[in-house]
Amino acid sequence: MDLLREALRRTERRRRVERWLLLAVRTALVAAAAAAIAAPFIGSPDAGTGLPRSLVVVIDDGIASAERLDAGTALERSVRLARTRIDGLSEGDRVAVVLASRPELGAGVPASLDRRAALQRLDALESSERGADMVGALATAGAILAMPESDGTERVVLVASAFREGSVGPMPVLGALGAPDRPIRLEIEDAPIPTGHNLRITALDTDRVAGAGPDAPASVRVTVARDRGDGAADAVLRVLGPTLTAAVERPIALAAGERERAVTLQLSERPSVGPADPRRSVLATLSPDSQPKDDARAAVLSSVDRLRAVVVDRRRFGIDGGVDQLPAGEWVSRALAPSDASAIDVVAVDPAAFDGRSLAGADVAVVAQPQLMVESQWEVLDAFVMRGGTLAVLPAATERVQAWMAAFIDRIRAPWTAALEAIALDPPDSLVADRPEGGMLRALAPEVPLLAPSVDVVRIVPVQVGTDAAAVQLRTAGGAPFVLEWRPRDARGTVLVFTSAIDPSWTSLPLKPLMVPLWQEIASESRRRSGSERTVRVGAVPTVDLPGVAELRPVAADGGAMPGSRTIPVTAGGRAAEAVSRSGLLELVDPQGAVRGMMSAVVDVDAASVRPVDSDRVRSWLLTSGASMGADVDVPLGEGPRGSGAARTAPDAGSLSPWIFALAAALAVVEAWVARRVSHAVRPRKEQP
Repeated sequence: MDLLREALRRTERRRRVERWLLLAVRTALVAAAAAAIAAPFIGSPDAGTGLPRSLVVVIDDGIASAERLDAGTALERSVRLARTRIDGLSEGDRVAVVLASRPELGAGVPASLDRRAALQRLDALESSERGADMVGALATAGAILAMPESDGTERVVLVASAFREGSVGPMPVLGALGAPDRPIRLEIEDAPIPTGHNLRITALDTDRVAGAGPDAPASVRVTVARDRGDGAADAVLRVLGPTLTAAVERPIALAAGERERAVTLQLSERPSVGPADPRRSVLATLSPDSQPKDDARAAVLSSVDRLRAVVVDRRRFGIDGGVDQLPAGEWVSRALAPSDASAIDVVAVDPAAFDGRSLAGADVAVVAQPQLMVESQWEVLDAFVMRGGTLAVLPAATERVQAWMAAFIDRIRAPWTAALEAIALDPPDSLVADRPEGGMLRALAPEVPLLAPSVDVVRIVPVQVGTDAAAVQLRTAGGAPFVLEWRPRDARGTVLVFTSAIDPSWTSLPLKPLMVPLWQEIASESRRRSGSERTVRVGAVPTVDLPGVAELRPVAADGGAMPGSRTIPVTAGGRAAEAVSRSGLLELVDPQGAVRGMMSAVVDVDAASVRPVDSDRVRSWLLTSGASMGADVDVPLGEGPRGSGAARTAPDAGSLSPWIFALAAALAVVEAWVARRVSHAVRPRKEQP
């Protein structure tokens, strides 16, 4: 009996293993059959809905999409994703394509059944030099899906973008995309991993000293800033121009953690080039990096004509006493023209005689007696600032109550508040050695730490700037503003407000070495800024202030023809017929074909930024539209859209259905064989007769 029981235990263990094996085969058979039936719907975002789809592809073709990645550009990556989603649509599905750089082009056009047209539009895409308008693009997508053609369909918006800072900007709250009766699902591209650093040219200033004459050497000040990366970065800076004898090159290096560096390059113009040559302009370029679109910037060289400054002050004759009795206007005039050889022409005008004719040809206007100005005279000065002039306003040294100050700040629409009465500082305060990082005095930055601390301030008119801290060009050690800068909205010029009168009873500035370079730099910067009037941002419609110009003609950096470019007509009123679409230099051409001047077109460096944005921030921002969010969509590997006419895509689950059916059939055969083996059935033998 013991032997019999042991034999039964061994037989039971073997049969238990056989039963588990048979169960596993049968389970796999059922799973394979179910997978073969469901395969066409696996991976589809609309699986189980049974409804046709309306897909709107918002593709980021803005300037940030020119970012270079390991496999092409960010735009090519987005196009691969868009093609994959469009290729996966079924019969009866609709599709529309909205460009983030020009979302208005898709407005009013419903989603279409023509997938081929959508694919052809993707194939023709190139990165624009305009910024991406994601807010407008999403609004256009929502309007398309609200059209009757999308009724009764699954509404999907695919945002194909690398989501860099230049593409999304400050991420304002989005408007509602859908409604309870027509919900919209958003899908976004998984963000690519950034590669390499990015340097960009943020400013190109012509540093020729205004009024120095035609023999003065031309120079440019180029500011290079870091957009992405913190390590050491090297580049080669190159400056070209139609009137230069040769290109000027300079290596530029940013140390680890250094954010910005400015360099000044001396230029050599051809001997035949005169001060009135209309083609005098330059184009600065950096060696290519992760974002090539922000590696160039153009500028028109400043005029070398003599500069004209108008000082509005009450005339005084036969001044008694020493230099400490000079009026403010006289101090400013002497600082602007300290010698007979000065390149600045200073014209003194009494407030009673000041009118529009006084500012003819002026670059700078200084008002030393603002309490004597009437409404019509302020209107003349407003127009002067609007067309590019620099206005400096000083408190009246003889007045304790400066009632004009508050009204003037309201007039220029500055976000400041000012007291009506000047206050005495006891003990006197001094100016601090802060280096101005921008504004009118940025070129004076190296001298300010040496000269400013010696200036004492005895009396000021208190002005509160609130959050506009960048307006303060000079301040006292106690933090009170001494020189404020403001550019009114839509104005080409600048307003400077001094809170202390240029008088020894208010401040020691007139008696200190800072006085002359301060006013000389204000005059020089006003001339440099007046040259920037002929600068237009890509995507804007320029206005030409030079009469007789019939068209804008793009030219290369050396002044040669620009292949593939076309001219932009200019109306009789000086407004161009369309927006500028490419950065670089533009010639101002008259009806006879003669060049009358130059204009520079520059990109928005903030819109070109390729700094990554956290994906959670992007998703939270998109959810403010009220749409639901799907999972991030992986971009398929393969060639760009122009390689073989179509991108290679990942295998579609539906195409695996026949193979899964074949696997199920094979499992059925295995199941039958295993069931037969483990049944241990024995065919009974027939008995012999």
